[in-house]
Amino acid sequence: MQLRRLEQANPVQRGLRSLVASRPGAWVGKRVLHRVDLLAHRFLPGRTPPSQWLAAVPVGLLTTTGARTGQPRTVPLMLVPLEDGWGVIASHYGSRRPPAWHHNLRAHAYASLEVDGVVHRVWAEQVRGSERERVREAALRWYAGYTAYEQRAGGRELGVFVLHPERD
Repeated sequence: MQLRRLEQANPVQRGLRSLVASRPGAWVGKRVLHRVDLLAHRFLPGRTPPSQWLAAVPVGLLTTTGARTGQPRTVPLMLVPLEDGWGVIASHYGSRRPPAWHHNLRAHAYASLEVDGVVHRVWAEQVRGSERERVREAALRWYAGYTAYEQRAGGRELGVFVLHPERD
């Protein structure tokens, strides 16, 4: 499966990315995409999530520990491949509130991340300043919709994390 940065995406992939970045597309995406990815993962574990092959963006399954419940919570997220791990942005499709996984990572930094069928133990670092900007710029090379999400978030600064692989 060929992942494609913004400038390499074909017209269908660019169209899907634009649709999900729009207000109506984000409304549908927030309610449907993660369920489709999780359902596919349940029946075809270790396979590429449907949202990854549809839009040709890197997607991983992040399993965190619930901040209040202490229970494992799995969510598909767009990943930003970095030399020191993976970047993730708590955009929640431009919602005014951050997604639950944002709170979970802040409460429990250790998690697991499944990428292309391989499970990695990771620890999350919420980044700020120039490090935050580095991850944001890398994310925009994959998916320009983050700018729309930032505008719709109503002044909420989107949380940005680097998921570092644990060392053995």
